[in-house]
Amino acid sequence: MTIPIFLIGLERATGRARLMEQELQKAGLSATRVNAVDCDAATREDFLRDCSSEGPWGYFQTKDMACTLSHAKAWEAVIASGAEQALILEDDVFLTPELAIWLNDPSWWPEDADIVRFERWRSTKLYVALGRNRQSHLGREIRLMKSRHPGGAAYALTRKAAQHFLAQKPFDITLDGLLFNPSASAAARQINIYQVVPAMVEQGNEAPGEHQMGSPRHRPKGWPLLRQKIRRGIAEIDGGARTIANLALGRATLEKITYAPQVLPDAQPNQTSIA
Repeated sequence: MTIPIFLIGLERATGRARLMEQELQKAGLSATRVNAVDCDAATREDFLRDCSSEGPWGYFQTKDMACTLSHAKAWEAVIASGAEQALILEDDVFLTPELAIWLNDPSWWPEDADIVRFERWRSTKLYVALGRNRQSHLGREIRLMKSRHPGGAAYALTRKAAQHFLAQKPFDITLDGLLFNPSASAAARQINIYQVVPAMVEQGNEAPGEHQMGSPRHRPKGWPLLRQKIRRGIAEIDGGARTIANLALGRATLEKITYAPQVLPDAQPNQTSIA
C-alpha cells in the first residue's frame, strides 16, 4: 500500500506551488493539496478560538498558530482519506527521487513508530540524540529519536497519531514543538518518533518574494517575556538532562542529520504530478 502525500501551502504562494509541482514531478510523486491557514486573513482573536495565547514554550505567535492549524487541517485530511500512514510536506522543500521508492513500499515502517521524520533541519550546529538500534533500508537508517528536533516540513505519521495530535486542541505551542519537543509537549512524550538518516527532504526551495510571507513576529515584553524565558529555560534543562541520561546509559548517540539526494546507484521512478 502506497503512503499518500498531503502538501500544505498558502493559496497566495503561487510561486512556491509551481516550484513544488516541479519538485514532485522530478521525484515521481503526486500530492493532495491542503490550503494553509493564512495568518493575515484573520485576527489573533479569531485564532484564539482554536489556540491558547501562551503555552509551555511561552508566547504563542500568531504566525505559529497558523502553521499549527495548517498541519491540523492536513491531519484531518489524512483521517478523512482512510490512509493508515501519510506523509505531510510543506511547500518549500527539496525531495530525493528515492522518496518514491520508500512511499510505494512501506514495509520498512517500524512496528512501534507513530511518526517518521524525513527532514534535515538546516543547521550546521544541530546534533540530535538517536537510539543505538539501527534499522536499515535502501542505504539509509531509521532510528528512534531521543531528543528534540526542530522543523516540521516533512514527516509521515499514522492515522492514530493524527487523531492524537488533533486531540491536543486548543493548541498552545509551535508545530515542531508540539510534535518533536518532548520536554515542552506532553503529546510528544506519548509517541515514538523515528528519523531517517541521511534525510530525504530539505527545506530551501523558495520562490522569489515568498520567503517570509505574513506579518512580522511580535516580541512579548515585561512579565510575558520573562515568563517565556523561564518556561523555555526549564524545558531546555529538562531536555538536556534527558539527553545526557540517554547518552550516559548508552541508549543513544549524538548525530548530525545530513541530507543525501541519492544513496542508491539508480532511482528513476515514473513521473506524476500534484493531485
